[in-house]
Amino acid sequence: MHPCADGRQNFVAGLITPGSQPPSDKEPGRQALSALLGPTRAAVLLIVADQPDSTTNALAEGIGVSAATISHHTAVLRSSGLITTRRSGGSVHHSLAVPGEVLLGGDADIAPRV
Repeated sequence: MHPCADGRQNFVAGLITPGSQPPSDKEPGRQALSALLGPTRAAVLLIVADQPDSTTNALAEGIGVSAATISHHTAVLRSSGLITTRRSGGSVHHSLAVPGEVLLGGDADIAPRV
């Protein structure tokens, strides 16, 4: 499990639920991440942080959207450098990249450059 995982499942659950409202002011971290990435991408990033090597299909089932939708969002996260992707047979696996870890407040092996 990712070092920043404490309470993250509840955080993810609050990002995407059918008919959900935007996060309240009482949840500034959730609101900021959702505003920055969008609720689906934020949920994908947090799940991948907690469950490295998540497949596209597992993410789709966990969030409740189609695999095509997850593929679109993971492509954006990958092109932004927040996740990495590898293919294995017929599956596509996603893991958190260092910039994604930094965004989520994790310990990175590199310091930000000024």
